[in-house]
Amino acid sequence: MQRHFLFFALLLFITSTFSPIHAQTTRHDARSWLVCGDSRIHLIDSTSSKGTTPHIVWTWDAHLVEDLPEEFRKRKFNSVDDVKAVQGGSQLLISSSSGAVAVWDVEKNKTLFHASVPNAHSIELLPGGLLVAAASTHAEGNKLMLFDPAKGNSPVFTDELHSAHGVVWHEGRQSLFALGFDVLREYKLEGTTLKRLHEWKIPGESGHDLTLSPDQKSFFLTEHTGAWRFDLDTAKFSKIDGFPDAPNIKSLSMTVDGQYLYTVPEESWWTHHVSLLNPASRLAFPGMRVYKARWYKE
Repeated sequence: MQRHFLFFALLLFITSTFSPIHAQTTRHDARSWLVCGDSRIHLIDSTSSKGTTPHIVWTWDAHLVEDLPEEFRKRKFNSVDDVKAVQGGSQLLISSSSGAVAVWDVEKNKTLFHASVPNAHSIELLPGGLLVAAASTHAEGNKLMLFDPAKGNSPVFTDELHSAHGVVWHEGRQSLFALGFDVLREYKLEGTTLKRLHEWKIPGESGHDLTLSPDQKSFFLTEHTGAWRFDLDTAKFSKIDGFPDAPNIKSLSMTVDGQYLYTVPEESWWTHHVSLLNPASRLAFPGMRVYKARWYKE
């Protein structure tokens, strides 16, 4: 009897862990966001969170994903460091500094793509179903890696970028922006090749995060000394008005109505908290080495 009880308890846990609530995961007006660290990703509903305790809607844990090869499941996704919702929130782009990237279908609970990427720090969806990953500091990294999932999980193109950390596609400009150690680059996609168009020196070193502002007129980027706004019209960097600057901010994004979501390391590169501003709150994740948090939106 006890053995049967434990079996059904485990089955219930796995089912609840991998059965996203579709109304929550596809609703962009809800205050929901993604947080990643260790081998996990949580979807958090801010409106249902109480005090410092987050309301977790569902969890993706690489260690329990059966359609990933064992090496990826047990080792290469031990340090999930970025997650983005795409395709209307129906898919997640996942990267791990332990050496991999993946695309997961939320509604089908299915891994659509996975590949090895040395010290992966970000991944982005490009036109035509292509994917680009940022491979950071590593003997086989320091580059952008372009993938065509239709042709397998080996890159079809690479370009050197020291300490590559952020990749974001700008739909309006039809350009890819990439953040490295001390530069921000703009690329044009030509077939399965990336062509450098512009490069700007950032006001600091060790670029961490790159996200678009809601109006898509500027980028937020973070580096060793703090956070900046990069105006696309003037190509100028400036400090972010009203934002509590800090060293080594690992992630920063903003909603249309001006609420910031960000993470600041407390121990080495990780934190046990995710912060929000306008309005302000701070949610705790005591059993997780949190790296980044993202609003659940495209």
